[in-house]
Amino acid sequence: MKTHRTIRYRLHPRTQAKARKLLELSGACRFVWNHFVAKLRDEYIFYGKADPRWYTLNKQFTNLRRACPWLKDYSANIVRLSLKPIETTYREFYKGRGGLPKFHGKHTHGPSFPIGTGLFKLNGTSLHIQRIGQVTLVGNNPYPEGKAVSGTIKYEAGKWYAYICYEVQAVELLEPIKAVGIDRNVGQITCSDGEVYRQEKELRLEARRKRYQRMMARRQKGNRKKGINPSNRYLKAKTLHRKTSRKIKQNRTNWCHRTSRRIADRYNVVYMEDLQIRNMSASAKGDLENPGKNVKAKAGLNRVILGSGWGKLDQCLGYKSTVIKVPAAYTSQTCARCGSRDRNNRKTQANFHCLSCGHRDNADLNAALNILASGNGASGRGGGGVTRPVKRQMDAGSPF
Repeated sequence: MKTHRTIRYRLHPRTQAKARKLLELSGACRFVWNHFVAKLRDEYIFYGKADPRWYTLNKQFTNLRRACPWLKDYSANIVRLSLKPIETTYREFYKGRGGLPKFHGKHTHGPSFPIGTGLFKLNGTSLHIQRIGQVTLVGNNPYPEGKAVSGTIKYEAGKWYAYICYEVQAVELLEPIKAVGIDRNVGQITCSDGEVYRQEKELRLEARRKRYQRMMARRQKGNRKKGINPSNRYLKAKTLHRKTSRKIKQNRTNWCHRTSRRIADRYNVVYMEDLQIRNMSASAKGDLENPGKNVKAKAGLNRVILGSGWGKLDQCLGYKSTVIKVPAAYTSQTCARCGSRDRNNRKTQANFHCLSCGHRDNADLNAALNILASGNGASGRGGGGVTRPVKRQMDAGSPF
């Protein structure tokens, strides 16, 4: 059985000429993307249908390349491959999921381009890209036997990165279940064994990011519809803001990897609540049920929910152990000892006091025990391990 894993590398062009070629190639992909997005949107508006198939777009791209000779300076295969998501987006749109493909702005969409099979070669610490040449890679490959099948080159806050997708062999291991229940909360998670993993606070970085946001608000943002470009001072502040946001994201991702590694070393099955994070954190413009409703008062809660990294932790645990989702209803109101459910059992955020049996415990720990009992299918309360075997997929040769 095979699976796919993506590894991020730092990319060093080494010369200004290659760095300029990377930017120009991403610009060519953006130009072609916007051209076909506008063309298909006009067809859909006037005729009620459009043909977004990649095969059709390839033939039209050939004609566009003849009309724009400057496109011949770049790899036709890479630029053509960047149109692949248009077909996928239109398929979802025709099924009633999502909208039409959006335009990629020069100052709003980060420079990037895809690389598929045959369009790049990995030679140890270097990456060869069509029509660009060799660029240096810095990073660790945990899948030396894996096959690199695709990738994406991205420019993020002044640095180039290569996201390479490997096809690796998965090994099924038969081992007894060692299960744990996890209750996710804002800024921390609590395990059913009493272990609490608190997220490191980024107060200085958060304050710095807010300062750069205020700098951006005072400067000329620009308006694409009116033909007004953003000022250079605005772009400088935006670059500083992106660098700070990238640092915060890296710290949170590092915490998720370290925490999931510690949990996976002790347990091979993790029970978690099936939380609808998107519904819990409505956007600043409006929630899902009331698109026009102002939820400014909830913006602070949305920020800490998204900053807790619940989805990233779930993803990290997904390939290091077996994650099983259980219903999230009433886990914080049910007593882990007697099973009675009462909304008054939890009078405060931190303490749980059962009105039936008098059981007192930490509220998050009580919820984690309920999640474990729900995952085990226990008829009674309390905990107790399950001894039946479980099949777990492990990546061959992976240290994670």
